[in-house]
Amino acid sequence: MGWSPLEERTAGTDWADGVAIAPGEGRTLELQQEVDGRWVTRWTTTMPDDGTYSAAMELTRHWRQAPVTRWRLFAPGTAQVAPAVSGVKVVRTTWEASTDPRDLTVLVTKDRGVTPRDFVPDRLVAPDMAVQGTWVELRPAAADALAELAEAAEGATGKRLVLVSGFRPAGYQERLFERYASRYGAEAASRFSARSGHSEHQTGLAADVTQAGVPFTEFGGTPASDWVADHAWRYGYVVRYPAGGEEITGYRGEPWHLRYVGEDLAAYLHHSGDTLEEAFGVA
Repeated sequence: MGWSPLEERTAGTDWADGVAIAPGEGRTLELQQEVDGRWVTRWTTTMPDDGTYSAAMELTRHWRQAPVTRWRLFAPGTAQVAPAVSGVKVVRTTWEASTDPRDLTVLVTKDRGVTPRDFVPDRLVAPDMAVQGTWVELRPAAADALAELAEAAEGATGKRLVLVSGFRPAGYQERLFERYASRYGAEAASRFSARSGHSEHQTGLAADVTQAGVPFTEFGGTPASDWVADHAWRYGYVVRYPAGGEEITGYRGEPWHLRYVGEDLAAYLHHSGDTLEEAFGVA
């Protein structure tokens, strides 16, 4: 029983590995992942009763949650044969950035704009949580996840989370940047505000939040902010612009700016400590 020992795969793609088991009649085969020094069974199949069997083992979503994971195959023993275990497969995960603003893996930066420039999501809804301001709608999946995050944050901290800004169209973003540029200068403004067509808010997947009663620019260091930084990934969100990451992201730290990427990529970013740029290999 064996399989190739090293793989580098793009997360989200379907792939499998083949193994041959002999004898295979009536035996079970377990796909196991090493977690904290012990082997955890993630998937089990039963062999058909027709002798040697070649199986395609598709890895589960669990492998996406770390940059490098370790896997093995285990066939429990029977009255006729002893247990068998394969060698260890090391899986290195890579992610691929999308240019489609409808995709959860879209990467929007100072150098990668939204295409088309006037993109507007097909559907936008206000999340079931406290909001303030005009632009408080998100894509439905992002809105539902943020509402769950807000409920959990309030339950854990006793502080209400408020959505300050969600989807913003290109025209509004242009006016916003020009206002900042006239006040602080274009170079200074570009450290904390995106130019038109280069804002994550235009995708409907970005949310600026704050703790109730606190200006969003003072959100960092509050109980709600600390909780969000530690737990947002469980709801598919990440703090998009972490403190100290300006050379990578192009923006100074913004603890209030959350980006919905889905649970798989959020888990990966949490476990790896990477920014989106680093995960996509464009840092």
